[in-house]
Amino acid sequence: MKINSVRYFMKEAGRNVFSNGWMSIASMFTVVASLLVFGIFMVLTLNVNHMVTKQEKDYEITLTVDENCTPEETEQLGKTLAEVPNVSEVIFESKDVRMEYLREKFGEEAALLDAYQGEENPLRDWYKIRCVDLNQSEETVEKIKEIGGVARVISNGETINKLTTVSSYISQASIWIMLALTIISVFIIANTIKLAVFSRRKEINIMKYVGATDWFIRWPFIIEGMIIGLLGAIVSGMLIALSYEGIIGVFTTLKIAFMDFIPLKDIMVYISSLFLFMGIVLGALGSLIAVRKHLKV
Repeated sequence: MKINSVRYFMKEAGRNVFSNGWMSIASMFTVVASLLVFGIFMVLTLNVNHMVTKQEKDYEITLTVDENCTPEETEQLGKTLAEVPNVSEVIFESKDVRMEYLREKFGEEAALLDAYQGEENPLRDWYKIRCVDLNQSEETVEKIKEIGGVARVISNGETINKLTTVSSYISQASIWIMLALTIISVFIIANTIKLAVFSRRKEINIMKYVGATDWFIRWPFIIEGMIIGLLGAIVSGMLIALSYEGIIGVFTTLKIAFMDFIPLKDIMVYISSLFLFMGIVLGALGSLIAVRKHLKV
């Protein structure tokens, strides 16, 4: 393709965008709406997956040791736990160590715990256990409960299962919603290009008579659609970034334990590249459909 031809295509595409002002704006905002909805589901999916991965990485089964166990029995319990199938690591924390952790959390008010030192310590020794395969964590918990000397087992496996289920539903919904929005966007963009083709039908007819190829006629309209899609992608990306930053600020203030969001700069790497690609593809596809059907004048 010659440089002069490219300049001509770009010039004609730009002129078409402005000459079809309101329809071009309508098409652009259709792309914006489509990408915004998809972006919301994408951001949800990425963050839920991120939270699930973090929860899985930090997942521990915690069990308290029976207060009647001797130090020797407590030590033997640790060895027994290490032999349980699917257990990768066993970490022991005495009640004295746990009290020190508690004092650190109390900070300046740690003096309130002075009365609970030594023999007056109401806490119990416990073990923290990490699993090899989290899918087998429930079976592992049941086996641990059968071991003598275990007073109580604490597991948050249900939370991880719920997060995983939500992540799966959001991913599936994103696919179907985006397919529907893609069809709508392509349809509206195609209608915009149809107007441009119709308004220039005499000019196109003359160009064909003097020997212009179909692709020479198509390219300005395809580039027009790509410009509309690109502008829509930029606007929707900016809106997603602003909204995401605000939402992170709100949840950070609430300080919910498992709410750990992907940083804005990292999420925008996914969003910006995908939006630009999808916007250009949506615009080009809509143009191709319109020109293919209405080129014969």
